[in-house]
Amino acid sequence: MEATKLEMNSLQDIAGRLKQLKPWEWMTESQLFVVKESQTPLMGFCCMQENKRNEMELKVYLGLEGLRHYIEMLDLDSIEPLQDVLGPHFSRETCLSVVFNQEEIKFYDCQFGFIDEELHQGWKVNFLSEVLSQIYELVKLMKETPSFLLNEDQTLMRLQDDLGQWKTLKVSLSIFLEQLKEEGIAYKNELEAYRVFKLPQTEMIFEIAQFLMPRAVEETEHSRAYYPMITAILEQETKQLVFVEMSSPTPKSQEEILSKFAVTLRNDLGFRPKQLVTDCEEIIRNFKDFSNQIKVPLIKVPELEAANSFINELMAIEQQMSEFIAEEEGIENEIELVLSTSKEICRYILSSDSLSGWLSEGAKVQFESIIELFHVVMLGHFHELPSHWSLNSVERACKEILPNLLTKEELVLVPEVLIHYLNVVGEAEKNPNYQVLEQCIRKYYL
Repeated sequence: MEATKLEMNSLQDIAGRLKQLKPWEWMTESQLFVVKESQTPLMGFCCMQENKRNEMELKVYLGLEGLRHYIEMLDLDSIEPLQDVLGPHFSRETCLSVVFNQEEIKFYDCQFGFIDEELHQGWKVNFLSEVLSQIYELVKLMKETPSFLLNEDQTLMRLQDDLGQWKTLKVSLSIFLEQLKEEGIAYKNELEAYRVFKLPQTEMIFEIAQFLMPRAVEETEHSRAYYPMITAILEQETKQLVFVEMSSPTPKSQEEILSKFAVTLRNDLGFRPKQLVTDCEEIIRNFKDFSNQIKVPLIKVPELEAANSFINELMAIEQQMSEFIAEEEGIENEIELVLSTSKEICRYILSSDSLSGWLSEGAKVQFESIIELFHVVMLGHFHELPSHWSLNSVERACKEILPNLLTKEELVLVPEVLIHYLNVVGEAEKNPNYQVLEQCIRKYYL
């Protein structure tokens, strides 16, 4: 549900009051504040950062997933390559962002694997308003208590009890880090897991890889764009693909992937592998419970041979597709520019008595449409711009293509229209080869 105007105004108000306290003077990137209200199990892990535009940004990482992304954010080497591939609008973190600049305050909703968008969901707006209110209290506490100190592993936490009262606590960060170790996807279909466990076990080793494709997609016109996640499982020795699934990069999708892989093992393959291996810690977390239930060891290895080969091949295909799409878009843009320019030239010629006086009335009527069609043919069939029209292409256009596109009455007008157009643009030095092209048209038509 969308946030109301009143809710957005309330968020702007508390953010404005917090800005006056200059929280960046009391909060740092490496110092987390934690906020936990009683109405939701979600915790907000908050820190202050300076973004690439040199703006101060308060980030509220959502839940344990957000905390993990915060820890990964501190390891810049693992993050920057992703942004190089996926672009600056790729969300590497699950958080709510408050950007303070001199003119205004902006709010963004960031979710891993999705394109950033401005904050608009009602519950997130209300949650962020409450978090900012509590951060305001914590910053005031630190500002008014110069001797206030925290141990290196401690964080300040604002906790709301069941009566709605807020308390300030010093909490060891290790408590939350321990919870991270226990986090993962619980495989809930115990019956299906048992059926897979009862399958015969082979000596095969399956490699598991997950990666994001570099082109964002939208499922519907109004849905949020995301980078598709590919889950690929290959047999190590033969490098044969045994399972592949494309999904959105969400925890719910991970649960669906486990269910589909179980069905593949039971119905399509009819056996269990000896081992599951991966080089990714997150895959270990997500597949751990499933592997335990089907009694197949899940092992982390330094490198995946079969899976990496598959990824490289898929990325090469994706690169070729991206280049093809870019080329097609480039051609479309060129056509649009050329057509708009040719229309302007045609209208200029027709509006000038000195330039159009030699044209017959029929040629004047069809002048713009014939010239536009000729430009489309030269670009679409030969990829040639007007300044680079070649003799061979013009000859083929006149002999092979135009007769199939124009009526007999229109074809009669083609030499008059083209020769006159080429003469004008040639004199204006728009086509240095115009005299040779004129001769070609005269030779064919006249």
